[in-house]
Amino acid sequence: MIDQRRSDATYWHGREKEVAKIQDWLNLPNIKLIGVTAAGGFGKSTLVGKIYDDLQNFDQKIWTSFSQAYPFGIWGRWVLEQLKQPVPEKDEELIIALCNCLQNGRYLLVWDNLETLLHDNGQWQDPTYGEFLLRWFGSNSRSLILVTSREKPTLPNNTLSYCQWLGLDGLSISAGVALLKDLQIQGDELDLEDFVKRTNGHPLLIKLVAGLLLDEQEELKKLNQNFFEILGLHRDDPESSIGKIIDASIKRLNQKLQTLLLNVSVYRLSFDESAATALIDETITTKELRQLAKCSLLQEKKQEGVWKFQFQPLIQSYLQQRPEDRTKAHELAIAYYTKRRKPQLAHNDNLEAVTEYLEIFYHYCELGKYAEAFSSVYYSENNHDKCDEFLRKRYYNAVRLSLYERLITEWKSPKENEKRLFSDALKVYGDVLQFLDRRNEALSRYEQALSFYREIGELLGEANTLQSIGDVLQFLKCSDEALSRYEQALALYREKCSRLGEAYALKAIGDALHYLKRRDEALSHYEEALIFFQEANSRLGIANTLKAIGDMLQFFHRRDEALSWYEQALTFYRETGSLAGEANTLRAIGDVLQFLDRRDEALSRYEQALTFYQEIGDLLGEANTLKAIGDVLQFLDRRDEALSRYEQALSFFREIGSGLGEANVLKELGKLQDDPKQGLLFIQKAQNLYQQIGDIYSQSRNLIYFLAEVQLKMGDKTAAINSLTEGEELAAKINYQPFQKRAQDKLAEIKSC
Repeated sequence: MIDQRRSDATYWHGREKEVAKIQDWLNLPNIKLIGVTAAGGFGKSTLVGKIYDDLQNFDQKIWTSFSQAYPFGIWGRWVLEQLKQPVPEKDEELIIALCNCLQNGRYLLVWDNLETLLHDNGQWQDPTYGEFLLRWFGSNSRSLILVTSREKPTLPNNTLSYCQWLGLDGLSISAGVALLKDLQIQGDELDLEDFVKRTNGHPLLIKLVAGLLLDEQEELKKLNQNFFEILGLHRDDPESSIGKIIDASIKRLNQKLQTLLLNVSVYRLSFDESAATALIDETITTKELRQLAKCSLLQEKKQEGVWKFQFQPLIQSYLQQRPEDRTKAHELAIAYYTKRRKPQLAHNDNLEAVTEYLEIFYHYCELGKYAEAFSSVYYSENNHDKCDEFLRKRYYNAVRLSLYERLITEWKSPKENEKRLFSDALKVYGDVLQFLDRRNEALSRYEQALSFYREIGELLGEANTLQSIGDVLQFLKCSDEALSRYEQALALYREKCSRLGEAYALKAIGDALHYLKRRDEALSHYEEALIFFQEANSRLGIANTLKAIGDMLQFFHRRDEALSWYEQALTFYRETGSLAGEANTLRAIGDVLQFLDRRDEALSRYEQALTFYQEIGDLLGEANTLKAIGDVLQFLDRRDEALSRYEQALSFFREIGSGLGEANVLKELGKLQDDPKQGLLFIQKAQNLYQQIGDIYSQSRNLIYFLAEVQLKMGDKTAAINSLTEGEELAAKINYQPFQKRAQDKLAEIKSC
């Protein structure tokens, strides 16, 4: 999926000063990014490729050629896979996981053709790249990023000290002459030097001219002083000159190779002779493709014994802008990839397994056939699997976003017979946006989908969309509105006799009722949902509902019963292979066991949960579990171990920006301090964070149970009275009487002394 192609450095000449400068920068301790900028064809990628090949003092080197504007979610996951590190399920945790990984060794990352990721004003198309750089610049990583780009990205001023940029000029005269001679161009030395001067040492222009001359008759192989005038080349406009050279080179090809060159320019990926043959009515040989490479119209490289070919980006861009109709070429590319696509996608496949699916989607979009593009990745038909389902289950949501963002943006007016597909596309686009926490955008897309489903009378689609709208509203804490949407969905599922849909709606209604503290009703809906999930044999649905019932029983203080339901849920999660479900349930079991004073058993369950959270890269789950382990160890008076776990948890909470988690750990650290003054500092920091996030419950509890207690230990009764009074006032705001009574009793106790 990710393009790793590097420029060929076969004809390497000159650049000694540039190489020396970059090597000097590599040795500077604070430099984390080195960039090379120049217009197209000046040899940026070749220079960085040469340095990349020569560098040895890195644990691993990873090259990325941004021939496409890969979203950060795609690129980041791929890098972690290359480094054999756990990949987090949630995209928002990807930056943290990647930065942590890059700090654990010395790695070299290359971003080739970075301009593909930028808008014209230098801003990132996907702002997550900028967020990654900001976090990475502030880390202690010894890893390095090498960049090639036509233009610099816009970076904050306070990060510029971490970067060095080299503006690349043309080859020196001597290096240019040596390149011409390597390319078998004959001529007087002065003529060769004059030609290099006229091209400003532009490597690609020199190679294209050489390819054109070599294709001429023998007597024209000598470099002619008037060559620039004959072809109308411009000294100060190399890109315009390159276009004229390409046109001249194409005219000298036979009709078969002309057609081939223009057709294969539709390929985004490298290709071999079989892929080339698929786009033309005649058989193409590797020898013919190498002939185009000899003219510098293609780049060639032997991979695992097979010659692969690709375009230099500037040449491909020029060819794609020519006026020839490429409809047939795109159709033939679709047919080629359709034959090669994997019909069944396995759960352990990586992103490369769906390469052909994604290319088919791309070529259909290029043809404006959006219904076909959507069908090719979303539905299981014509002997192929559901690509979207595979991407969803493997958490490749950045890939899904790139697909549906383009689709919905360009698919302006669906035909009458396409409205069902368009409705489904809007719905799945909303699903992706919801997963990426862009919930207001998700709501907008869901409402559009709902309108289309109602227009065409598709009740099941309407029900599924109402359910999704309810999920967004529930997350936004609009539980009354969510409940209304869930109930509408439930009625439609019942009308369509969809038992599984009914089960999910009942479970969702139970969640909303739980949040609204209508817990008896919630439990009733969970129990009803469980019956339907069992009828449908939905193992994951059963597991989720069993856990929800366990959670509810905890609220009713029926902890032994809760434990039984959790253990049942655990069995089903293990059957379905849901590591996240297993981890969450193990932690819930640990919570119950801890409350029941079975702390050694609780510790064992927490440790098991921690292993799973680490395996799936769930940093928040890991942090919460480390905190819970610390709590148990503190109760068991294993203070040093507790401190260690709390400090680990604190680091994670800070990395992911969880103020509440950070505050809770600071409070526990304060309780463990032997020196009351140190304890007071930690507990006060926790109080400040509770105030920042507006958590009145935690503010009140911290003031009454912890801050006042430390102040009393220090003999500061006035401060303790102030803390208790403030805590009581906050408890009154949320009408929480247990805290009010505790504060009142403690105040009475102090005043009686």
